[in-house]
Amino acid sequence: MGYKYGVWLVYNTLKMPMRHIGHFTITCYMEKEEAKKLYSELIHKFGKYHDICVESKKPIYFEQNMYEDDDNNIYSWGYNGDVTQQDEDIKTTSWLEIEEITRKYNCNFSHRIHTSIDYSKDRKSLHALEMLHNKVVTCSIELVDITSDNPSEWSIISDDIE
Repeated sequence: MGYKYGVWLVYNTLKMPMRHIGHFTITCYMEKEEAKKLYSELIHKFGKYHDICVESKKPIYFEQNMYEDDDNNIYSWGYNGDVTQQDEDIKTTSWLEIEEITRKYNCNFSHRIHTSIDYSKDRKSLHALEMLHNKVVTCSIELVDITSDNPSEWSIISDDIE
């Protein structure tokens, strides 16, 4: 089942105990070729790297089936985020600008900028962690294979583009 293919903002500096790739979802539930096109368009228009402020002082429990085509019945917890600019070499991009581009693709867009730290079919097994400070992470736009039901098997496939 999983979430098919998509485009993420990937980070590796949150330092959380995660069994999957740290990411903010841009889109999911895409066919592979469509996801490749969207990935290329976003990179061309906005650049590869973006800063996201992680609201890590306020963990959130997310309900099942957050996306229009989602029937995985998976709960998660994580944090909301905001597009920000910490480095003058990194472009500031509006989430609305990204959403506008995704409208011409058959996909589920993530209207809420968020990162999920842990997933489970059992809501009671999730335990959110509050951090002392919000964090800013630099993310790279990546093409991803999220076809597996197991988040630890999700993978970045940006380098596989011919």
